[in-house]
Amino acid sequence: MQPQHVAGFIAEIQKALASNWSDEHLKALSDRTVPEEVSGQHGWLLRGDLSTVWGRWFIESLVDLAPFQLDSNLNIAHVHAQVLAHFNQASPHSPKDERDKYARILTDFAWQLVQARRDRKRLTITAAMRDELWAQAQPDPRCYLCGHEFGPAARGKFLGESGDLPVVPSLVDFTRPRTRPAHACIEVDHVTPVAQGGKTETFNLRLACGWCNSVKNRYTNIYDAIPWASGIVTLPELGAVTQPQALWVLRTVATRRRCEFPGGCPARIEDSELFAAPRNSKGAMTPVNVGVYCQQHDPWAVARWIGPQRLADALVK
Repeated sequence: MQPQHVAGFIAEIQKALASNWSDEHLKALSDRTVPEEVSGQHGWLLRGDLSTVWGRWFIESLVDLAPFQLDSNLNIAHVHAQVLAHFNQASPHSPKDERDKYARILTDFAWQLVQARRDRKRLTITAAMRDELWAQAQPDPRCYLCGHEFGPAARGKFLGESGDLPVVPSLVDFTRPRTRPAHACIEVDHVTPVAQGGKTETFNLRLACGWCNSVKNRYTNIYDAIPWASGIVTLPELGAVTQPQALWVLRTVATRRRCEFPGGCPARIEDSELFAAPRNSKGAMTPVNVGVYCQQHDPWAVARWIGPQRLADALVK
């Protein structure tokens, strides 16, 4: 770590926040490169997700997709015309064939977004689909997002063999609180959300626990959550700690997919439930301080578990 770089970066942030509606310090902050220490161990995730956000914003700044979503008479050629017009204006001295080539790259992406919006159709998950997905998940059916192992009650409910719901456990993980029977049920998740054109076909479907499926919803990006924590929870073993945004936990665990114990660990999401805990135990579990661990190496192995009602009572918004 180079403390001077981190301190200088934080000092610029402090100035920017002090005059948040003025451009002077925000411009100075934007010129700084974020130190690796600040972005944390999963900086690749934060930078990658941010890049996808910026890319989509840029595309939609060139072409408003709303008319294309509503009017089926508009096609990809109309999108290309608008994108090319921007290139012609912004880079008039570039060779014409290169402008057309690069415009087509942006057009293809924009048209993909248009088609996704047009195809927002959630079809029924048939019994045959459920049987196929269950068979594909063998021999160890788990939530593909967190590794939660499905119990007999969840299996019976999913396959239509029983109407019984899973029992809410006496203790729940406060970072991933499965406080309702539905949270432990098996649900079918669209890897690419329906809202983004994901198909209701087995290649785009996975088994997920109810909690992960409800948190994931239509979101695909860690920045889809509001950028501050859910609240404060007071636990006997930890005292007052920040409860992280559910999407921060889900996105990190689901993308890392392995235990990050420094000494090495073979646990993967395909064979183990994985948990989120802070790398720096003195810090809040923000996206730059989330570590992923199996049950054996979980630094909060005991402390994270709390009764559902006590969790509700302890949480301070």
